[in-house]
Amino acid sequence: MDRIPRRDGRWRACSWLLLGDLLLFAAGGALVLSPWWLAHVVHSPLMLLLLALPVLSWVVYGVAVLRACAVALPAPAAQGVLLSEGEAPALFAELKRLQAACDAPAFDEVYIDGRLNAAIYQTGRSRHVLIVGLPLLALLSPAQCAAVLVHEYAHISRSHGRLARWVYRARLRWQALESLHERNHRLVTAPLRLFLAWYVPRMLRETLAFSRRCEQVADALAVAVCGSRTACEAEVALALREQALDGRFWPELFGRAGQDDIEAVRPFERLLSGDADARPRDSAEAMVWVHELLCHKTSPDDTHPAFAERVAATGVDPLRDLPALPWRHPDRSAAEAWLGDAAAGIAEWLDHRWQPNAQSDWTAATARHLEKAAFYRDLLQREQSQVFDASDWCRLASLAREFEEDPSLQDDFLRRGWEIDPEHPRLLAMQGDRLAERGDLVGAIALWTSIAEGPWRSRHQVHRRLSELHLRAGDHARAEQERIAADALWQDADVGPSDAPQPHGLDAAEIGLLCRQLAPVFVHARALWLCRQASADNDEQTPWILFVQAFDAPLLRAVGALTGEKDRQRSACERLLLKLVPRLHLPLEVRMLGPRDAPGDYCNPASRIALVAAST
Repeated sequence: MDRIPRRDGRWRACSWLLLGDLLLFAAGGALVLSPWWLAHVVHSPLMLLLLALPVLSWVVYGVAVLRACAVALPAPAAQGVLLSEGEAPALFAELKRLQAACDAPAFDEVYIDGRLNAAIYQTGRSRHVLIVGLPLLALLSPAQCAAVLVHEYAHISRSHGRLARWVYRARLRWQALESLHERNHRLVTAPLRLFLAWYVPRMLRETLAFSRRCEQVADALAVAVCGSRTACEAEVALALREQALDGRFWPELFGRAGQDDIEAVRPFERLLSGDADARPRDSAEAMVWVHELLCHKTSPDDTHPAFAERVAATGVDPLRDLPALPWRHPDRSAAEAWLGDAAAGIAEWLDHRWQPNAQSDWTAATARHLEKAAFYRDLLQREQSQVFDASDWCRLASLAREFEEDPSLQDDFLRRGWEIDPEHPRLLAMQGDRLAERGDLVGAIALWTSIAEGPWRSRHQVHRRLSELHLRAGDHARAEQERIAADALWQDADVGPSDAPQPHGLDAAEIGLLCRQLAPVFVHARALWLCRQASADNDEQTPWILFVQAFDAPLLRAVGALTGEKDRQRSACERLLLKLVPRLHLPLEVRMLGPRDAPGDYCNPASRIALVAAST
């Protein structure tokens, strides 16, 4: 265990947390005691009488500040099933084995919840709680889950849980104060408000850096106890399952809204049975997912190191020595090995608990499904009497895939759109996917190659798709070339002329109509620019963007910094646009520009529809 870091930087994080707590208590106490110290400073009864009302507001504000110090932490295991040793003896036996290997304290309680994760919860001096997600146990092998559990043992052995609670409580305190300041704009709040603006970003920076170092310490113990290969497999398997759940399993599940009743939906039962949507479809898709994840860099706002750093910390070069990807479900999952017959009962309990919690989301998904179905029927009716362009046929083809059982309808819509615009990128992509589904990889590769040469919004995604298709075709050399191209575009943030918004290109009559509709905004806005979205991979996005820059007064901006009040001109613009935008003849998205925001290159004379500053 020599590779385990000995220092995690906790004292630096603790110093920042202590500074905030002490100042919060001191400020609250000084405000509450303000009548007492004011009576000792001011001896004039008339002056004390005049100051009585302001001092009372100080006391009220001080009480509110002290109340923010007493935030209650929610119980983290409220959504889980408390597990006893008699219900899952194999799991508890494995925990004892790992505890001895890690030389760590034992867990007092073990909960099973519905997350693809494991976590610890520490209270007092000696109470340690483990929370393990059933999806984690159902989708990973026992060896991979053991590496995850060792990671959690490292957290309790280093008391990371207690420090995490302190950090969490501090964040809740400052969030409560921020909420208080949103309702209270008196000048008495200015000192604490200014301190909050200076302190909170720095406190978050230090505590987030501490969280990442804690994860590095825990990962190092997992490598030391379970071995480099197993730890690496656990990282990769967990990342692939997370990608599959977020990108396919849950969207597909909620895609059934409007067709199935929520009482018939059993997500955890499906996960326990090894649902195919909870993993990559094949090794090619898994490899592309991993390549995409390896491009992500650690952000200062992250609580965990990036995937590439965590894989590299296991001693494996993620670009050269990555082992065979564990994309398939294990032959025997950790849930089957450790929970046995209890797994089915836990899944049933979680399903019944999930249904009422997901009811609002299910209702919203049902409404979206019905809205899309109505839109599809409307398009079919309009097609009989109107001339459709390529984008209209593309929408019809996309909706036909969802609402029609006969795939020939989608093919017909794609063909008719292609006749109008043979280079429409979205039509080419849909046709390429259709060919890939039928096994025509050569045709699919040809179409996606033509897309890569066109104005696609996210070109790195096109090269990822080509890499996946070449892997399926067995051309690993070409797949590697496409991966390198995708990685290079990702590093360059995929910025190009095809990605930036373009000038509106509308005639003077249409711009005049828009200006008349937006005339009330001109009283409060310095300039407005209208741009159109670049050619994108999503035909349903709003095609127009309205950039608005409100008038700004430095004095009012300084007062707003002290009192927390929003700029009046910007607020007026937002209120007016909220009413006017739904009435416009153009569907557009509004983006407000602050006084210090530099307009992009696309905010130029060609896209400007109003410049009011010259006439005011």
